[in-house]
Amino acid sequence: MSWQGSSSSDAAVRVEVFLDDRPEAVQVLTAPPFRFQLDTSALAEGDHTLRLVRVDAAGRRRERTVPFTVEHGPGIAVLGLEAGATVSGRVDVDVVTPASAPPSPAPVRGPATWLYVLLTVLILGGIWVFFMVVPIYSSLVPAPSEAAAGSSQAAGPPVDQTLLKAGGQLYTSDCASCHKPTGEGMPPTFPALAGNSFLSDAAATVKLIYEGSGAMPSHPTYTTTQLAAVATYVRNTWGNSYGGVSVADAAAAAPKASSGGGASSGGASSSGTSTPAPSAPAPSTPSSSSAAATAGTSDAMQAGQKLYTADCAGCHQPNGAGMPPTFPALAGNNFLSDPAAVVQRIFEGKGTMPSHPSYTAKELADVATYIRNSWGNAFGPVSTDQAAQAAPKAAP
Repeated sequence: MSWQGSSSSDAAVRVEVFLDDRPEAVQVLTAPPFRFQLDTSALAEGDHTLRLVRVDAAGRRRERTVPFTVEHGPGIAVLGLEAGATVSGRVDVDVVTPASAPPSPAPVRGPATWLYVLLTVLILGGIWVFFMVVPIYSSLVPAPSEAAAGSSQAAGPPVDQTLLKAGGQLYTSDCASCHKPTGEGMPPTFPALAGNSFLSDAAATVKLIYEGSGAMPSHPTYTTTQLAAVATYVRNTWGNSYGGVSVADAAAAAPKASSGGGASSGGASSSGTSTPAPSAPAPSTPSSSSAAATAGTSDAMQAGQKLYTADCAGCHQPNGAGMPPTFPALAGNNFLSDPAAVVQRIFEGKGTMPSHPSYTAKELADVATYIRNSWGNAFGPVSTDQAAQAAPKAAP
């Protein structure tokens, strides 16, 4: 059956991408061509699984699993001895690495080279057939059309507008630095929340927020009201319409969470009181220049604290304790002794640490100054000139 001959309800409207056994999608593709980039640099070496879920206009789905292996660093190819082969006598074996070249002329040693090419063609062809030809028969969440969105919202629990507003404040404070204010995330480490069908399960959403999983940090200090607020917000923003989450629902999903209010509080109050930023020491001999420097440092600390609370405290915590090993502690961290390295890490990111390319040189200097002189740290201020030299691509 050709794709052109299929009914409009067979047309793919969304493709959800999952890695290994993670319950949440790392990426949601909403428009053809369904193409994405798989970044394996953050994955551990070894066997992994790519799972693709194709959703058509009728809400039906079909899954396809593609196993693959991640290998970092130089590889080693063995020519002349196939895996699992039965041999006898002397066997010529060539070991090929990036530092060595295969013998010339290379003897014909079976189908090793063309077999790799054939397997690649079959895999790519299978994925193409999966997206373009195969219809979907199993049921899934309705497709994101106007009618479907309306019926989904009507069928779901009512949305408490107070919780929705409070959840937006908590999300901005504790979640937006990783999942982004637009909900698009930074796949594969921080999956997109917009259009993520994992959120259709209210209990699973609350449990994941409270307990965390993988690179997703836990929030054990959240009350049941705060859990309900954040879950309500992420389930009903960026085009999502999965319905509200009540405080009772949150309490059932996270029975260890404390009860009480505080839904409107930000990250600092939900995770404990943050350590106050130390004031700049008063000079022994006051002067106009030293007073100006002290005032400048104080202003940088205040500006840096605001940026840290908005963009960093969700992972590294308001008190700088972090959540090791994924999010290291900043309190007492000797890495902060190098101001240039600190600015570069904030601007460029690395691993699970997201980049902040929109930060100006002054903002980089303010955040670096704050974390280098808070929670008992005393590594000194960072000037805007130093930040500009460490991150020359940053705007002034």
